[in-house]
Amino acid sequence: MLGERSKEKKLFYYLRPDDLIPANHILRLIDQHVDFAFIRTKVEHLYSHTGRPSVDPELMMRMLLVGYLFGITSERRLCDEVQMHVKYRWFVGLSLEDKVPDHSTFSKNRHGRFKESGVYQQIFDQIVTQCVEKGLVSGKHFTVDSTLVKANAGTKTMEPIVVTLRPEQYLEKVEQENPLEEQDHKNDPEDPWEPRGDYPRKGSSVSNQTHRSRVDPDSRLARKSNFAKPYLSYGVSYMMDNKSRVIVGTNSHLPNRYADQQAAFELLRRIWWTHKLKPKTLGADKGYATGEFVHRLLQQAVDPHIPIMDTRSEHDKGIFPIEQFHFDAEENRFICPAGKVLKYSKLQPHSKQHVYRASSKDCKPCPLKAQCTRSTYRSLSYHIYQSSLEAARRLTKTSGYRISQRMRKRVEELFGEAKEFMGLRQAKFRRSLYVQEQVLLTASAQNIKRMARLLSKRGPKRETAMLALIPREVSESAYRFIDWIFCLRQVERAFARQPA
Repeated sequence: MLGERSKEKKLFYYLRPDDLIPANHILRLIDQHVDFAFIRTKVEHLYSHTGRPSVDPELMMRMLLVGYLFGITSERRLCDEVQMHVKYRWFVGLSLEDKVPDHSTFSKNRHGRFKESGVYQQIFDQIVTQCVEKGLVSGKHFTVDSTLVKANAGTKTMEPIVVTLRPEQYLEKVEQENPLEEQDHKNDPEDPWEPRGDYPRKGSSVSNQTHRSRVDPDSRLARKSNFAKPYLSYGVSYMMDNKSRVIVGTNSHLPNRYADQQAAFELLRRIWWTHKLKPKTLGADKGYATGEFVHRLLQQAVDPHIPIMDTRSEHDKGIFPIEQFHFDAEENRFICPAGKVLKYSKLQPHSKQHVYRASSKDCKPCPLKAQCTRSTYRSLSYHIYQSSLEAARRLTKTSGYRISQRMRKRVEELFGEAKEFMGLRQAKFRRSLYVQEQVLLTASAQNIKRMARLLSKRGPKRETAMLALIPREVSESAYRFIDWIFCLRQVERAFARQPA
Protein backbone atom coordinates (compact mmCIF):
# COMPACT_ATOMS: atom_id res chain seq x y z
CA MET A 1 0.00 0.00 0.00
CA LEU A 2 1.28 3.43 -0.90
CA GLY A 3 2.28 5.28 2.24
CA GLU A 4 1.72 8.93 3.01
CA ARG A 5 3.55 11.08 5.52
CA SER A 6 1.42 12.82 8.09
CA LYS A 7 1.73 16.61 7.84
CA GLU A 8 0.26 17.27 11.23
CA LYS A 9 2.68 19.20 13.42
CA LYS A 10 3.16 18.26 17.03
CA LEU A 11 2.84 20.86 19.71
CA PHE A 12 5.58 19.40 21.93
CA TYR A 13 8.67 17.33 21.13
CA TYR A 14 10.38 15.16 23.71
CA LEU A 15 14.00 14.61 22.70
CA ARG A 16 17.57 15.08 23.89
CA PRO A 17 19.93 16.93 21.51
CA ASP A 18 22.73 14.75 22.83
CA ASP A 19 21.03 11.70 21.25
CA LEU A 20 21.04 13.31 17.81
CA ILE A 21 24.85 13.71 17.57
CA PRO A 22 26.67 10.62 16.20
CA ALA A 23 29.33 9.11 18.43
CA ASN A 24 32.10 9.67 15.86
CA HIS A 25 31.13 13.22 14.88
CA ILE A 26 34.00 15.70 15.06
CA LEU A 27 32.11 18.04 17.41
CA ARG A 28 31.43 15.23 19.88
CA LEU A 29 35.08 14.16 19.77
CA ILE A 30 36.24 17.73 20.36
CA ASP A 31 33.84 18.17 23.27
CA GLN A 32 35.12 14.92 24.74
CA HIS A 33 38.89 15.44 24.41
CA VAL A 34 39.43 19.24 24.46
CA ASP A 35 39.02 21.35 27.59
CA PHE A 36 37.73 24.88 26.95
CA ALA A 37 37.41 25.91 30.61
CA PHE A 38 40.60 27.97 30.36
CA ILE A 39 38.92 30.59 28.16
CA ARG A 40 37.08 32.23 31.07
CA THR A 41 40.28 32.60 33.09
CA LYS A 42 42.15 34.10 30.12
CA VAL A 43 39.58 36.86 29.53
CA GLU A 44 38.34 37.42 33.08
CA HIS A 45 40.45 40.57 33.54
CA LEU A 46 38.88 42.16 30.44
CA TYR A 47 35.35 42.24 31.92
CA SER A 48 33.89 44.57 34.53
CA HIS A 49 32.79 43.30 37.95
CA THR A 50 29.54 45.26 37.81
CA GLY A 51 26.78 45.76 35.27
CA ARG A 52 24.70 43.46 33.12
CA PRO A 53 26.08 39.94 32.46
CA SER A 54 27.73 39.58 29.06
CA VAL A 55 27.67 36.74 26.56
CA ASP A 56 29.65 33.77 27.83
CA PRO A 57 33.16 34.07 26.30
CA GLU A 58 33.44 30.27 26.03
CA LEU A 59 30.21 30.25 24.00
CA MET A 60 31.66 32.92 21.68
CA MET A 61 34.90 31.01 21.13
CA ARG A 62 33.01 27.78 20.50
CA MET A 63 30.89 29.55 17.89
CA LEU A 64 34.00 30.96 16.20
CA LEU A 65 35.51 27.48 16.25
CA VAL A 66 32.42 26.10 14.49
CA GLY A 67 32.86 28.74 11.80
CA TYR A 68 36.49 27.81 11.17
CA LEU A 69 35.89 24.05 11.31
CA PHE A 70 33.11 24.12 8.73
CA GLY A 71 34.33 26.99 6.54
CA ILE A 72 31.69 29.56 7.56
CA THR A 73 33.58 32.78 6.87
CA SER A 74 30.69 35.19 7.52
CA GLU A 75 29.72 35.82 11.13
CA ARG A 76 26.18 36.75 10.07
CA ARG A 77 25.83 33.39 8.39
CA LEU A 78 27.46 31.71 11.39
CA CYS A 79 24.72 33.01 13.69
CA ASP A 80 22.08 31.76 11.23
CA GLU A 81 23.69 28.32 11.05
CA VAL A 82 23.87 28.00 14.84
CA GLN A 83 20.23 29.09 15.01
CA MET A 84 19.12 26.30 12.64
CA HIS A 85 21.43 23.35 13.40
CA VAL A 86 20.94 21.27 16.53
CA LYS A 87 24.51 19.95 16.52
CA TYR A 88 25.94 23.48 16.57
CA ARG A 89 23.61 24.45 19.42
CA TRP A 90 24.65 21.36 21.36
CA PHE A 91 28.36 22.07 20.88
CA VAL A 92 28.27 25.75 21.88
CA GLY A 93 26.02 25.01 24.89
CA LEU A 94 22.68 26.47 23.77
CA SER A 95 19.39 24.74 24.31
CA LEU A 96 16.57 24.82 21.77
CA GLU A 97 14.95 27.72 23.63
CA ASP A 98 18.10 29.84 24.10
CA LYS A 99 18.69 32.86 21.90
CA VAL A 100 21.75 32.91 19.65
CA PRO A 101 24.03 35.94 20.17
CA ASP A 102 23.85 38.65 17.54
CA HIS A 103 26.65 38.89 14.98
CA SER A 104 27.54 42.38 16.23
CA THR A 105 28.71 40.83 19.50
CA PHE A 106 31.77 39.42 17.75
CA SER A 107 32.74 42.67 16.02
CA LYS A 108 32.21 44.76 19.19
CA ASN A 109 34.47 42.48 21.20
CA ARG A 110 37.01 42.31 18.38
CA HIS A 111 37.32 46.08 18.06
CA GLY A 112 36.79 46.81 21.75
CA ARG A 113 37.45 44.42 24.59
CA PHE A 114 39.72 41.92 22.82
CA LYS A 115 41.66 44.43 20.70
CA GLU A 116 45.42 44.24 21.35
CA SER A 117 44.77 42.02 24.38
CA GLY A 118 46.59 38.97 23.00
CA VAL A 119 43.72 36.70 23.99
CA TYR A 120 43.75 34.80 20.68
CA GLN A 121 47.47 34.11 21.06
CA GLN A 122 46.85 32.82 24.58
CA ILE A 123 44.08 30.54 23.34
CA PHE A 124 46.35 29.14 20.65
CA ASP A 125 49.17 28.59 23.16
CA GLN A 126 46.81 26.84 25.57
CA ILE A 127 45.65 24.43 22.87
CA VAL A 128 49.29 23.62 22.05
CA THR A 129 49.94 23.11 25.78
CA GLN A 130 47.14 20.53 25.91
CA CYS A 131 48.67 18.74 22.93
CA VAL A 132 52.04 18.66 24.72
CA GLU A 133 50.52 17.39 27.97
CA LYS A 134 48.69 14.59 26.12
CA GLY A 135 51.93 13.44 24.46
CA LEU A 136 51.07 14.51 20.92
CA VAL A 137 54.09 16.82 20.51
CA SER A 138 57.62 15.43 20.71
CA GLY A 139 59.38 18.80 20.38
CA LYS A 140 62.44 17.26 18.72
CA HIS A 141 61.90 17.79 15.00
CA PHE A 142 60.09 20.81 13.56
CA THR A 143 59.26 22.05 10.07
CA VAL A 144 58.66 25.66 9.07
CA ASP A 145 57.12 27.05 5.90
CA SER A 146 55.18 30.09 4.73
CA THR A 147 52.44 30.90 2.24
CA LEU A 148 50.68 33.90 0.74
CA VAL A 149 47.17 34.83 1.87
CA LYS A 150 45.27 37.25 -0.32
CA ALA A 151 44.35 40.47 1.47
CA ASN A 152 40.81 41.78 1.66
CA ALA A 153 41.66 44.58 -0.77
CA GLY A 154 42.33 44.97 -4.50
CA THR A 155 45.14 46.64 -6.38
CA LYS A 156 42.76 49.40 -7.48
CA THR A 157 42.87 50.73 -3.93
CA MET A 158 46.61 51.50 -4.25
CA GLU A 159 47.49 55.16 -3.77
CA PRO A 160 50.83 57.02 -3.77
CA ILE A 161 52.47 57.38 -0.39
CA VAL A 162 51.98 60.91 0.93
CA VAL A 163 55.22 62.22 2.45
CA THR A 164 55.25 65.41 4.51
CA LEU A 165 58.02 67.75 3.33
CA ARG A 166 59.49 70.86 4.81
CA PRO A 167 59.08 74.09 2.76
CA GLU A 168 62.65 74.03 1.47
CA GLN A 169 62.35 70.36 0.51
CA TYR A 170 59.08 71.06 -1.32
CA LEU A 171 60.67 73.93 -3.32
CA GLU A 172 63.61 71.72 -4.23
CA LYS A 173 61.23 68.98 -5.38
CA VAL A 174 59.27 71.49 -7.53
CA GLU A 175 62.48 72.71 -9.19
CA GLN A 176 63.51 69.15 -9.96
CA GLU A 177 60.14 68.26 -11.46
CA ASN A 178 59.91 71.53 -13.43
CA PRO A 179 63.31 72.44 -14.95
CA LEU A 180 63.88 75.91 -16.43
CA GLU A 181 63.76 74.74 -20.05
CA GLU A 182 60.22 73.40 -19.48
CA GLN A 183 58.90 76.52 -17.71
CA ASP A 184 58.92 78.50 -20.98
CA HIS A 185 56.48 76.06 -22.58
CA LYS A 186 54.24 75.08 -19.68
CA ASN A 187 51.73 77.84 -20.50
CA ASP A 188 51.54 76.98 -24.20
CA PRO A 189 47.80 76.63 -24.97
CA GLU A 190 48.49 74.00 -27.62
CA ASP A 191 50.09 71.62 -25.12
CA PRO A 192 47.61 69.33 -23.34
CA TRP A 193 47.52 69.40 -19.56
CA GLU A 194 48.96 66.36 -17.83
CA PRO A 195 48.65 65.49 -14.14
CA ARG A 196 51.83 65.55 -12.09
CA GLY A 197 52.94 64.84 -8.57
CA ASP A 198 50.60 62.53 -6.66
CA TYR A 199 48.52 61.67 -9.74
CA PRO A 200 50.17 58.69 -11.46
CA ARG A 201 49.74 58.38 -15.19
CA LYS A 202 47.74 55.55 -16.67
CA GLY A 203 49.90 52.47 -16.95
CA SER A 204 52.53 53.74 -14.53
CA SER A 205 54.25 51.18 -12.34
CA VAL A 206 52.97 50.55 -8.82
CA SER A 207 55.30 49.14 -6.17
CA ASN A 208 55.49 48.70 -2.41
CA GLN A 209 58.04 51.52 -2.21
CA THR A 210 55.75 54.12 -3.74
CA HIS A 211 52.15 52.99 -3.11
CA ARG A 212 49.93 51.68 -0.30
CA SER A 213 46.40 50.36 -0.23
CA ARG A 214 43.83 52.88 0.90
CA VAL A 215 41.67 50.31 2.73
CA ASP A 216 44.40 47.97 4.04
CA PRO A 217 47.73 49.80 4.30
CA ASP A 218 49.38 46.87 6.15
CA SER A 219 49.15 44.58 3.11
CA ARG A 220 51.85 44.43 0.42
CA LEU A 221 52.10 43.47 -3.22
CA ALA A 222 53.46 39.96 -3.79
CA ARG A 223 53.23 37.10 -6.26
CA LYS A 224 53.90 33.38 -6.18
CA SER A 225 56.22 33.33 -9.20
CA ASN A 226 57.79 35.67 -11.71
CA PHE A 227 55.07 34.85 -14.23
CA ALA A 228 52.11 35.43 -11.90
CA LYS A 229 50.27 38.69 -11.47
CA PRO A 230 51.06 40.49 -8.18
CA TYR A 231 48.27 41.05 -5.68
CA LEU A 232 47.90 42.49 -2.18
CA SER A 233 48.62 39.80 0.37
CA TYR A 234 50.02 38.81 3.75
CA GLY A 235 52.61 36.22 4.60
CA VAL A 236 51.62 33.40 6.98
CA SER A 237 54.14 31.04 8.61
CA TYR A 238 53.45 27.66 10.20
CA MET A 239 55.86 25.75 12.43
CA MET A 240 54.83 22.09 12.64
CA ASP A 241 55.86 19.23 14.89
CA ASN A 242 56.83 16.36 12.61
CA LYS A 243 55.44 13.65 14.89
CA SER A 244 51.76 14.54 14.76
CA ARG A 245 51.60 17.59 12.44
CA VAL A 246 50.44 19.78 15.33
CA ILE A 247 51.04 23.47 14.60
CA VAL A 248 53.22 24.66 17.47
CA GLY A 249 53.57 28.22 16.19
CA THR A 250 52.04 30.56 13.63
CA ASN A 251 52.40 34.19 12.67
CA SER A 252 51.33 36.69 10.00
CA HIS A 253 53.87 39.09 8.52
CA LEU A 254 54.97 40.89 5.36
CA PRO A 255 55.01 38.70 2.23
CA ASN A 256 58.75 38.43 1.57
CA ARG A 257 61.51 35.93 2.26
CA TYR A 258 63.32 38.08 4.82
CA ALA A 259 60.12 38.40 6.85
CA ASP A 260 59.62 34.63 6.60
CA GLN A 261 63.02 34.02 8.17
CA GLN A 262 62.50 36.57 10.92
CA ALA A 263 59.08 35.04 11.68
CA ALA A 264 60.70 31.60 11.99
CA PHE A 265 63.09 32.83 14.69
CA GLU A 266 60.28 34.61 16.51
CA LEU A 267 58.28 31.37 16.54
CA LEU A 268 61.27 29.40 17.85
CA ARG A 269 61.78 31.94 20.62
CA ARG A 270 58.12 31.96 21.60
CA ILE A 271 57.87 28.14 21.59
CA TRP A 272 60.88 27.93 23.88
CA TRP A 273 59.61 30.48 26.40
CA THR A 274 55.99 29.29 26.35
CA HIS A 275 56.27 25.50 26.09
CA LYS A 276 59.97 24.87 26.90
CA LEU A 277 60.42 23.07 23.58
CA LYS A 278 63.70 23.35 21.73
CA PRO A 279 63.96 21.26 18.56
CA LYS A 280 67.03 19.35 17.48
CA THR A 281 66.33 19.84 13.77
CA LEU A 282 64.36 22.32 11.68
CA GLY A 283 63.30 21.44 8.15
CA ALA A 284 62.57 24.08 5.52
CA ASP A 285 62.63 24.63 1.77
CA LYS A 286 65.28 26.40 -0.28
CA GLY A 287 63.69 29.80 0.40
CA TYR A 288 65.30 29.64 3.86
CA ALA A 289 68.73 28.60 2.51
CA THR A 290 70.56 31.82 3.35
CA GLY A 291 73.83 32.09 5.22
CA GLU A 292 72.44 34.25 8.01
CA PHE A 293 69.46 31.97 8.66
CA VAL A 294 71.59 28.83 8.73
CA HIS A 295 74.21 30.50 10.92
CA ARG A 296 71.66 31.63 13.51
CA LEU A 297 70.16 28.14 13.66
CA LEU A 298 73.55 26.56 14.29
CA GLN A 299 74.23 29.14 17.01
CA GLN A 300 71.07 27.93 18.76
CA ALA A 301 72.19 24.28 18.47
CA VAL A 302 69.49 23.48 15.88
CA ASP A 303 70.51 21.41 12.87
CA PRO A 304 69.22 23.07 9.68
CA HIS A 305 67.72 20.48 7.35
CA ILE A 306 67.59 22.87 4.42
CA PRO A 307 68.64 22.20 0.79
CA ILE A 308 71.76 24.28 0.13
CA MET A 309 71.79 25.06 -3.56
CA ASP A 310 74.91 25.42 -5.70
CA THR A 311 75.47 29.16 -6.19
CA ARG A 312 77.59 28.67 -9.30
CA SER A 313 75.82 29.80 -12.46
CA GLU A 314 75.97 28.23 -15.90
CA HIS A 315 78.60 30.79 -16.84
CA ASP A 316 80.91 29.56 -14.07
CA LYS A 317 80.66 25.85 -14.87
CA GLY A 318 83.70 24.32 -16.50
CA ILE A 319 86.23 26.52 -14.69
CA PHE A 320 88.24 26.03 -11.52
CA PRO A 321 86.03 26.02 -8.41
CA ILE A 322 86.99 27.81 -5.22
CA GLU A 323 88.14 24.52 -3.67
CA GLN A 324 91.18 24.48 -5.98
CA PHE A 325 92.38 27.81 -4.59
CA HIS A 326 94.52 27.91 -1.45
CA PHE A 327 93.54 30.42 1.21
CA ASP A 328 96.28 32.21 3.12
CA ALA A 329 94.68 33.25 6.41
CA GLU A 330 97.63 35.30 7.62
CA GLU A 331 97.72 37.51 4.52
CA ASN A 332 93.96 37.25 3.85
CA ARG A 333 94.39 36.21 0.24
CA PHE A 334 93.87 33.30 -2.17
CA ILE A 335 96.54 31.53 -4.22
CA CYS A 336 95.39 30.28 -7.63
CA PRO A 337 96.54 26.93 -9.16
CA ALA A 338 99.16 28.83 -11.16
CA GLY A 339 100.64 30.39 -8.00
CA LYS A 340 99.26 33.91 -8.50
CA VAL A 341 97.73 36.02 -5.73
CA LEU A 342 94.08 37.09 -5.46
CA LYS A 343 93.94 40.07 -3.08
CA TYR A 344 90.99 41.07 -0.95
CA SER A 345 88.83 43.64 -2.76
CA LYS A 346 85.65 44.48 -0.78
CA LEU A 347 82.59 43.22 1.04
CA GLN A 348 79.37 43.32 -0.92
CA PRO A 349 76.69 44.45 1.58
CA HIS A 350 73.72 43.08 -0.39
CA SER A 351 74.96 39.53 -0.96
CA LYS A 352 77.30 39.54 2.10
CA GLN A 353 80.17 38.18 0.04
CA HIS A 354 83.89 38.80 0.50
CA VAL A 355 85.36 39.46 -2.96
CA TYR A 356 88.95 38.57 -3.90
CA ARG A 357 90.39 39.61 -7.27
CA ALA A 358 93.49 38.81 -9.26
CA SER A 359 95.42 41.23 -11.41
CA SER A 360 94.73 41.33 -15.14
CA LYS A 361 98.50 41.42 -15.73
CA ASP A 362 98.82 38.02 -14.06
CA CYS A 363 95.76 36.45 -15.72
CA LYS A 364 96.39 37.59 -19.31
CA PRO A 365 99.61 35.57 -20.00
CA CYS A 366 98.59 32.64 -17.74
CA PRO A 367 98.41 29.27 -19.61
CA LEU A 368 95.54 28.14 -17.35
CA LYS A 369 93.37 31.17 -18.11
CA ALA A 370 90.94 29.21 -20.29
CA GLN A 371 90.29 26.80 -17.40
CA CYS A 372 90.17 29.52 -14.76
CA THR A 373 88.10 32.44 -16.06
CA ARG A 374 86.32 33.82 -19.10
CA SER A 375 86.90 37.41 -18.03
CA THR A 376 90.03 39.54 -18.07
CA TYR A 377 90.85 38.50 -14.50
CA ARG A 378 89.68 35.91 -11.98
CA SER A 379 87.58 36.83 -8.94
CA LEU A 380 86.33 34.76 -6.01
CA SER A 381 83.38 35.34 -3.70
CA TYR A 382 83.43 33.98 -0.16
CA HIS A 383 80.29 34.25 1.97
CA ILE A 384 80.72 35.62 5.49
CA TYR A 385 78.85 32.54 6.78
CA GLN A 386 80.58 30.10 4.46
CA SER A 387 81.51 27.71 7.29
CA SER A 388 77.86 27.51 8.40
CA LEU A 389 76.72 26.85 4.83
CA GLU A 390 79.28 24.06 4.52
CA ALA A 391 78.02 22.51 7.78
CA ALA A 392 74.45 22.65 6.49
CA ARG A 393 75.57 21.12 3.19
CA ARG A 394 77.13 18.20 5.07
CA LEU A 395 73.83 17.62 6.89
CA THR A 396 72.10 17.09 3.53
CA LYS A 397 73.98 13.77 3.21
CA THR A 398 72.45 12.30 6.38
CA SER A 399 69.39 10.06 6.71
CA GLY A 400 67.76 12.51 9.13
CA TYR A 401 67.80 15.18 6.44
CA ARG A 402 65.97 12.90 4.01
CA ILE A 403 63.31 12.17 6.65
CA SER A 404 62.90 15.90 7.38
CA GLN A 405 62.46 16.68 3.70
CA ARG A 406 59.74 14.04 3.39
CA MET A 407 57.98 15.43 6.44
CA ARG A 408 58.43 18.99 5.18
CA LYS A 409 55.94 18.37 2.39
CA ARG A 410 53.24 17.59 4.93
CA VAL A 411 53.13 21.20 6.08
CA GLU A 412 51.75 22.01 2.64
CA GLU A 413 48.77 19.82 3.53
CA LEU A 414 48.09 22.09 6.51
CA PHE A 415 48.10 25.15 4.27
CA GLY A 416 45.81 23.36 1.82
CA GLU A 417 43.41 22.41 4.59
CA ALA A 418 43.36 25.96 5.96
CA LYS A 419 42.76 27.54 2.55
CA GLU A 420 40.34 25.03 1.09
CA PHE A 421 38.16 24.22 4.09
CA MET A 422 38.71 26.97 6.68
CA GLY A 423 38.61 30.16 4.65
CA LEU A 424 42.28 31.17 4.83
CA ARG A 425 42.61 31.59 1.07
CA GLN A 426 41.63 35.24 1.57
CA ALA A 427 41.71 37.37 4.70
CA LYS A 428 38.31 38.07 6.22
CA PHE A 429 39.48 41.26 7.91
CA ARG A 430 41.73 44.21 7.16
CA ARG A 431 44.86 45.40 8.99
CA SER A 432 47.53 43.08 10.34
CA LEU A 433 46.09 42.95 13.88
CA TYR A 434 42.84 41.34 12.72
CA VAL A 435 44.51 39.14 10.10
CA GLN A 436 46.63 37.75 12.94
CA GLU A 437 43.40 36.87 14.76
CA GLN A 438 42.15 34.89 11.77
CA VAL A 439 45.48 33.06 11.42
CA LEU A 440 45.61 32.12 15.12
CA LEU A 441 42.02 30.88 15.21
CA THR A 442 42.50 28.90 12.00
CA ALA A 443 45.60 27.18 13.39
CA SER A 444 43.80 26.58 16.69
CA ALA A 445 40.91 24.91 14.86
CA GLN A 446 43.34 22.69 12.96
CA ASN A 447 45.09 21.66 16.18
CA ILE A 448 41.80 20.99 17.97
CA LYS A 449 40.57 18.88 15.08
CA ARG A 450 43.81 16.88 14.95
CA MET A 451 43.98 16.45 18.71
CA ALA A 452 40.43 15.07 18.83
CA ARG A 453 41.12 12.65 15.98
CA LEU A 454 44.38 11.37 17.45
CA LEU A 455 43.06 10.96 20.98
CA SER A 456 39.91 9.19 19.79
CA LYS A 457 42.06 6.53 18.09
CA ARG A 458 43.80 5.69 21.36
CA GLY A 459 41.97 2.73 22.80
CA PRO A 460 42.24 1.65 26.45
CA LYS A 461 45.42 -0.17 27.39
CA ARG A 462 45.38 -3.92 27.85
CA GLU A 463 45.97 -3.73 31.58
CA THR A 464 43.21 -1.16 32.02
CA ALA A 465 40.77 -3.32 30.05
CA MET A 466 41.60 -6.37 32.15
CA LEU A 467 41.27 -4.40 35.39
CA ALA A 468 37.79 -3.34 34.33
CA LEU A 469 36.74 -7.03 34.29
CA ILE A 470 38.05 -7.70 37.81
CA PRO A 471 35.69 -7.10 40.76
CA ARG A 472 36.37 -3.99 42.79
CA GLU A 473 36.90 -5.88 46.06
CA VAL A 474 39.95 -7.70 44.62
CA SER A 475 41.46 -4.71 42.82
CA GLU A 476 44.50 -4.71 45.12
CA SER A 477 45.72 -8.03 43.74
CA ALA A 478 44.69 -7.28 40.16
CA TYR A 479 48.17 -6.42 38.93
CA ARG A 480 49.54 -9.70 40.37
CA PHE A 481 46.85 -11.54 38.46
CA ILE A 482 47.83 -9.81 35.20
CA ASP A 483 51.54 -10.55 35.74
CA TRP A 484 50.75 -14.22 36.42
CA ILE A 485 48.80 -14.53 33.15
CA PHE A 486 51.58 -12.79 31.26
CA CYS A 487 54.26 -15.12 32.64
CA LEU A 488 52.12 -18.17 31.90
CA ARG A 489 51.75 -17.14 28.26
CA GLN A 490 55.48 -16.56 27.96
CA VAL A 491 56.18 -20.09 29.22
CA GLU A 492 53.66 -21.56 26.78
CA ARG A 493 55.32 -19.76 23.87
CA ALA A 494 58.77 -20.93 24.98
CA PHE A 495 57.67 -24.61 25.00
CA ALA A 496 55.97 -24.19 21.63
CA ARG A 497 59.22 -22.97 20.03
CA GLN A 498 61.21 -26.05 21.20
CA PRO A 499 61.62 -28.86 18.66
CA ALA A 500 59.69 -32.08 19.26
